[in-house]
Amino acid sequence: MKRIFAAAVALCAILGASASNSVNWLETEHNFGAFDEDTGPVSTVFRFVNTGTDAVAITAARASCGCTAPEYSREPVLPGDTASVRVTYDPAGRPGRFSKYVAVDLSYPDSRQKLQVYGTVVGSAASVGRQYPVECSKWLRLERGGAMMGEVLKGQLRTLFVKAYNSSHDSISPSVSNLPPYVEASVAPEKVAPGEQCSLILYFRSDKCPLYGLVSDTLYVSADPLSSTICPLPLTAIVNEDFSKLTPKQLQKAPVLRIESPSADFGELPASGTVSRTVEISNAGKSPLHIRRVYTADKGVSATADTKTIKPGKKATITITAEASKLPGALLNARISLISNDPANPVQTIRAVGTLRGI
Repeated sequence: MKRIFAAAVALCAILGASASNSVNWLETEHNFGAFDEDTGPVSTVFRFVNTGTDAVAITAARASCGCTAPEYSREPVLPGDTASVRVTYDPAGRPGRFSKYVAVDLSYPDSRQKLQVYGTVVGSAASVGRQYPVECSKWLRLERGGAMMGEVLKGQLRTLFVKAYNSSHDSISPSVSNLPPYVEASVAPEKVAPGEQCSLILYFRSDKCPLYGLVSDTLYVSADPLSSTICPLPLTAIVNEDFSKLTPKQLQKAPVLRIESPSADFGELPASGTVSRTVEISNAGKSPLHIRRVYTADKGVSATADTKTIKPGKKATITITAEASKLPGALLNARISLISNDPANPVQTIRAVGTLRGI
């Protein structure tokens, strides 16, 4: 009895050793190319041949995202037969380039195979409009209508990425022009295929910017360097002095800006002409006070300082001028910013107030 059992075990081992599992995938990737989002879901079929001596079966197929769906049969595939996996990609709400995969497992160890699908979706007007709401031209759309750099300390380099989208059916080469000396720009990739995205990369070089405080410029973006169609891209930054490297001793001896009066009262202004008021400032510190900038963003108002450097204990005069015809309304309520190298209060404000006569 023991001899019969041993012979049976040996026979099973020989049969198991002679059996083999292998398949040959006829393709493992598919390029859908560029197609419109309104086309709807697109599909392709991947096939394999059972080149082994045993039947195999597909046990699982898992997609890398919910936008991709596999379809397959679990029926055994006999040696020499062919099986297939249909992979469908849904482009709804997904403009631009895509690359997805489906991982397929068969009924034997180490059989996993990744099937990749990729392509470019030329988005519908509604879909593209949600992700890229700014229409720069009929060829190019932007994710935002302005480039806000935020605070940039003097000497720093600030980089900002603005995403763009080719909404046409032709390749484009976007460009950024009208750059001030302290702004550089590049586009990546330089050539953008239909339905694909790119980035406008803006570099703000504060070391080359002559201004402190609010800095604003208007850049121009076009779908092609030779195109006459351009769209404005406002750029703003706030350039502040970097006091982080000052030692305690330097801070103790730092300049201190004192403003005699926080406001300049113009009273009742005539309906035309200009009126000026002055405000005295002084340096209450132990080092020279440098006036970096005196400015206002309010219309009809300007301000100047009679000197750029104030020695310790000395005074200077800020002259504020209002031009009645350029004021936006009957009330004068402007803010004048004084930027200096006072590390405790580098930005201080003077208000200009008044009313227009007869209004």
